[in-house]
Amino acid sequence: MDEALDAIEREMSRLRIEIRSAAEASDGERVTELRNQLRVAQDGWDALLAGTSTPPPPPVAPRSMRSTREQVLETLALIGAPAAQKTIRSVHDAFFGTPLAPSRLASLRRDEERSFRSRSTPRTHVCPALAAGTLRPVRSMLASSDWPLTRRLFVSGSERVNYLTMAVNLAATAERAAGEAYGDATAINQLLHGIALNIPGIGNSQPLSAARIRTVAQRELDRLLPADQDARDQAALRAVQLDTAERLFGIATPHDNW
Repeated sequence: MDEALDAIEREMSRLRIEIRSAAEASDGERVTELRNQLRVAQDGWDALLAGTSTPPPPPVAPRSMRSTREQVLETLALIGAPAAQKTIRSVHDAFFGTPLAPSRLASLRRDEERSFRSRSTPRTHVCPALAAGTLRPVRSMLASSDWPLTRRLFVSGSERVNYLTMAVNLAATAERAAGEAYGDATAINQLLHGIALNIPGIGNSQPLSAARIRTVAQRELDRLLPADQDARDQAALRAVQLDTAERLFGIATPHDNW
């Protein structure tokens, strides 16, 4: 038991050091994330000291305890393309069953760039999609810093391509999950049906299955993607002069509010 207690205490010490560093960097999201981890470690230490059976390794924090950044990144991974804040909230509500407050998303945009510029430890950030012509942030349109620049750029046809990409990915996820691993089946079906209304060729057949939505959306995506990808590739060549921060967060102006 002594070895297990020592291990948990070392982990708690590490977390406290990281919390202090995050607080000094004004990284509120990271502070919240680390405090949740510290609570889990403290609970394990208490249980072990009380003589109960050895607890399992600390689990992944419940979604309700995860930071806004983590929840947004998880949702973007499902969508597979840059998405508007409103869309991210709708998808998260349907697939994960918990709301994302608009106010938290509004503060996230500032916290993420501040965190990127102040942190020495790399991590995945929420960043804005960038307009190909100006390389400035697209208002309210979020992406993952893990994605290549071409995936985060917006050219004239990208909005449609991103919408179809989302339709394909969410429908495929719904097929695999069958309402068990994600959210509520009714909410997911309602979301997919709303998305399908804007996909040409979907028809009015009922019931409208996730498989049909995926198939029709993929067909339309295959038609539009080559030209869109070529335009993005060309735009990315013009971004070679940007520094690392600008490639993620764009060329800022005093009024940017992504």
